Amino acid sequence: MQRFRRRIAPASTPEAELAASSVVNVQVWMDQALWRPAGLWAFVAGLLATGGLRLLGDLNWQALALLALLVDPLWGGIWRLAGGRQALLTLPRLAGEGKLSLPYLQSGSPAARLLEGDHTDVWPAAVRIGAPAVLVALAVAALLGVYALGLTLAVVVLAALGWTLRHSFGNAAPLPYSIVAIGLPWLLTVQQVQQQVQQNSDGVAWLPQLLLAGLWTIHQWGGLRNVERSSGQADWLGLAAMGAAQIGLCVLLIAIQAPLWIAPLAVLLLPVWLLAYQQQPLRRLRVLWLAAMLVSAVALGQTVGV
Repeated sequence: MQRFRRRIAPASTPEAELAASSVVNVQVWMDQALWRPAGLWAFVAGLLATGGLRLLGDLNWQALALLALLVDPLWGGIWRLAGGRQALLTLPRLAGEGKLSLPYLQSGSPAARLLEGDHTDVWPAAVRIGAPAVLVALAVAALLGVYALGLTLAVVVLAALGWTLRHSFGNAAPLPYSIVAIGLPWLLTVQQVQQQVQQNSDGVAWLPQLLLAGLWTIHQWGGLRNVERSSGQADWLGLAAMGAAQIGLCVLLIAIQAPLWIAPLAVLLLPVWLLAYQQQPLRRLRVLWLAAMLVSAVALGQTVGV
């Protein structure tokens, strides 16, 4: 039996070598709650807002599947870098991996102070994790066009900004996150749908699409500022942003002559203010935000869609 085992798996073969059969390794998992506003649901909302349900025969679903892959797991993988080492998977160290001995990274320099703490190995992490994530996302975006490439580069910039803000101020950056999770996926989906159906229709009414995506980005930002309340105090700026976004949604629905959709929207968003009045965290309401976002997208798609 021992001889048989040695022939199957020689003792000299490293376990890490046998565990990796590819150049770029990918692990896929369900992150946090499924029913929360995120890139995949912004993609769905963009489809609904353009009237995608009426265009099933005109859409290239292979391209849309590639788009969903880009805006959710790939852009999400880039944004995850903004969370620092504690948000990334632990990787085995490579031989010779360590700090770069550059003059502006020496102890006490401004750059070294920025990268101190759990980010002293930020450059090896950036090379091993960040570079593959960005390159794969850019390769997929190149298949979808120049617009997708430009927004992917914008995600890279926002991820770098999010990492800098989190490391400088000690907390996460909800505004760049909201743009990456809601605004950019929504806009790219609308652009891709217009590109696919522009030969058979007049195209997309961009102003209401931009307004709806922008309002939900602001709503997401305000909501994230009140998702957790360790001190029990409300974040009044976040609540004001949510209130302004909800008023804007109602005005937009009236402007596009879809006032009947305000009723279900109000029912879904009313619990926000009940919990805010009780000074409770709003984490449990994210599923209602998602439902309201999809309802508003359906309303827009039924009136001014492609």
